[in-house]
Amino acid sequence: MRPGFFAEGPLARLSREFGLLGPLGDSIEPWMTAELDQHAAAVRDSIAADGGSITRLSLSRYLDGFMDGCRERGWHSSCDGYDWETLRVLAVCRLAKEHGFVR
Repeated sequence: MRPGFFAEGPLARLSREFGLLGPLGDSIEPWMTAELDQHAAAVRDSIAADGGSITRLSLSRYLDGFMDGCRERGWHSSCDGYDWETLRVLAVCRLAKEHGFVR
């Protein structure tokens, strides 16, 4: 197991659940690649603005705060398609996968 891998954490759980949607693999549509890249950049910028770097803990904290905001607005992930919130969560999951925090 890689250092920093936390099998029961929110990043692993969401990555596994959202990975079932398919777009975390290598063969995704170009439009989604561009969208996920933009969302990932925004996540990195947000974490960096708080003086941090991309770590398992910083991504987990970002995800917790983001999901709290989504719940406060009444969002849930059962909608069809890829709305803004779903794309942001997928970008966080993709960052976690790229950095080796989840498999």
